[in-house]
Amino acid sequence: MHTVLVQGCIAVAKVDLLRVRLDQDWRVTTWQPGDPLEAFGPLAAAADVVVGGGIPVQPWPAVPRLKLFQIPWAGHEFTSPDRMPAGVPVCNTFEHESTIAEYVLLGMLESQIGLGKMDAEFRAKGWAGRLPGSGTPHGELRGATVGIVGYGHIGHEVAVRARAFGMRVLGIRRSQPPCPPELDWLGTQERLDELLATSDFVVIACDLNDETRGLIDARRLGLMKPTAVIINVARGKIIDEAALFDALQARRIGGAVIDAWYNYNEPGKPEVWPANLPFEELDNILCSGHVSAWTEEMNERRWDLVAENARRVIRGEPPRNLLYHGTQERRA
Repeated sequence: MHTVLVQGCIAVAKVDLLRVRLDQDWRVTTWQPGDPLEAFGPLAAAADVVVGGGIPVQPWPAVPRLKLFQIPWAGHEFTSPDRMPAGVPVCNTFEHESTIAEYVLLGMLESQIGLGKMDAEFRAKGWAGRLPGSGTPHGELRGATVGIVGYGHIGHEVAVRARAFGMRVLGIRRSQPPCPPELDWLGTQERLDELLATSDFVVIACDLNDETRGLIDARRLGLMKPTAVIINVARGKIIDEAALFDALQARRIGGAVIDAWYNYNEPGKPEVWPANLPFEELDNILCSGHVSAWTEEMNERRWDLVAENARRVIRGEPPRNLLYHGTQERRA
């Protein structure tokens, strides 16, 4: 009998998706905030696989059987090799790229067409005296330029969809591989200012780390076209909060579509507001609460991979989406 421990409130909420994907040779246990802290150690010690986010204790308890730490989402900033038991592979899970890309295209389309505003006005006023073929023209995506900051899994999916709309697509990433066919050019961060000045839409899709925290500051927002729209589907703190608010309030940029914020709720702590400034009062921003990837289909795909990786390590095969192996000294 093999054992997988699903821990943390986010992962435990989806544990049934894992149970139906593993056969009778597997036992699934759970731990989440609110359960006795002293119960975590024995559960971890019996586990062949641990699934979830940051564990509730450090250093790790003794985990003699552990063959895999599986994160059932993409972000892994809460951990590092020295916080994981030595030799244990640590993997994350994607499967959100196409879903987020659809959200990005929706944000771009809505910023140009304004269907929500059209709907509200038509419901309230009908034709309002207009004849066919008259009225205020809306924008279009064809011929516009989208710049992707952090060209990876999400960026690729955005690019192929943007191409289908006849857009020009630029990309920035840390390394300089050959430019893929869906891009007009791919550069490193040295070309970031050029990308910002050239793009009609700027999509933030990079990791949050010491190099990218505050990467889009007041100076860089000032490089953008006054009609440009910035879209953040990565992490809020990649864009300086005060600088973004000021640029939107003063209409120095055209608008923003923001799904990633500056404050998040945590289990057992008081409710927080997503931002420290009143973005909700601005009329040139579309806001959502970290849900750009959140579909049932995406969750199904993610837990398919979690189950597959669990089976792979039991068979002695390398898991998919390996981030690194832990280096923390194991406890006896």
